[in-house]
Amino acid sequence: MITFFNNESIQFYLILLTVWITIYIPYIGKYIRLISTMIHEGGHVWMGWMLGEKTVKINLFSNAGGEASVTISNKFKKLLIAIAGYPLTALMAFFSFWLLSKDLHVYYIIGIVSISFLFLLLYFRNFFGIIWAVTFISINVCLLYFHYHLLIHILAQAYACIILLESVFSCFILMYVSFTSNITSDASNIASVLYLPKQFIAILFTAFNVYMAYVTITHFFPTLNHIIN
Repeated sequence: MITFFNNESIQFYLILLTVWITIYIPYIGKYIRLISTMIHEGGHVWMGWMLGEKTVKINLFSNAGGEASVTISNKFKKLLIAIAGYPLTALMAFFSFWLLSKDLHVYYIIGIVSISFLFLLLYFRNFFGIIWAVTFISINVCLLYFHYHLLIHILAQAYACIILLESVFSCFILMYVSFTSNITSDASNIASVLYLPKQFIAILFTAFNVYMAYVTITHFFPTLNHIIN
């Protein structure tokens, strides 16, 4: 029994299952989902920066949503900036597990904290977003400072799982919203430029992120045979 729970593959799937359950728990679930939201909004910011546009602010909300306000000088830039969010989250999930496969858990946590700190200094402007960033950074800095290696290892895997799961779940939410409401979204912003149905755009986002999740799982998740052995 001790050997069973010392198996790193078993530990990984326990972490994945715990994350899957936790994201549906009120308050704490929305809190941890904001890690993925930050990455998503960071995609818009990064693309805007690449195109020479200015990021005005990023807001994070208590419902785990977010918005990035980026200046847009033409429709082509609007298109690229709107596209960047969902795919970057999927790519970040792949990159996260790649880093963990190289046993770079500490550096991964440092990277996530650095992104949070940079956004806190430059972009977070609403009260909830600031509080979230301060608490998230504080928790992780304490773990790094006091060298809680086991917790760092567990949290690094948990963060990667959160980003992976949310990269898929958020796309299904986008599809649902696109088919049932007129809420402004990345899909509707893209549709306004390409003159395509926003539902079609949402389906494309979902297809890409599901594919990237499949690639991530097949490359980095332990196999069942590995667990049994």
